[in-house]
Amino acid sequence: MDEETGVTSRFRAAAAAGDVLERCFAEINRQLDAQGLVLRRGTILDASVVKATRKPPRGDGIAPGDPHPQEPGADWTRKDGKPVFGYRFHIGMDEGSGLIRKLAFTSARVQDVERADALVCGDEGAVYADRAYEGQARRKALKAAGIKDRIMHRRHRYMPKLPRWQARRNHLIARRRAPVEAVFSAMKRLYGKARTRCLSIERNAADFLAFATIYNIRRAAILAAG
Repeated sequence: MDEETGVTSRFRAAAAAGDVLERCFAEINRQLDAQGLVLRRGTILDASVVKATRKPPRGDGIAPGDPHPQEPGADWTRKDGKPVFGYRFHIGMDEGSGLIRKLAFTSARVQDVERADALVCGDEGAVYADRAYEGQARRKALKAAGIKDRIMHRRHRYMPKLPRWQARRNHLIARRRAPVEAVFSAMKRLYGKARTRCLSIERNAADFLAFATIYNIRRAAILAAG
């Protein structure tokens, strides 16, 4: 390991252990807000599965769904009907600006809906989300806070299909929340984060917090130039 790599590794470990990156992310967002770049028209909630650094555990004595002994923070979920071993990156994106306002990094077993409330800022005009985030308690909480509920409807067990008005509403919400996919596309294609780089969930969380900070800085430059 050369000196530069060693310094980078030590900084990453120190950042993961403390709140350096959290404070950096918060300060960058404060400055972007002061420049009028945070619009607060709405927050778009979404999450993306990120594959673990290690390949899924296999071998004698290892049952399907078991954790990896060298990467205990990673866990299992299903994506497109297939099992995936890794993590989940949750974000709340400012509608219109495309800036990431809130985020969470968890094992893949933690579902989108479990981090939804923590991604709502409270000062936005609306919350947009797909049907995975639906819940009566969440809809009531948004209404009580004066935030417009723009969460898609889910077809329930004894419902052969959605009523026409709900299907139409879903279509309109889907169009408004589509820009959030640009964050995950950039994350995986441009920043190479389709797979994590570290073996602990703390260091991986720090890595994705750094990504969100850099993404916001670059996004702000695009907004300023436009």
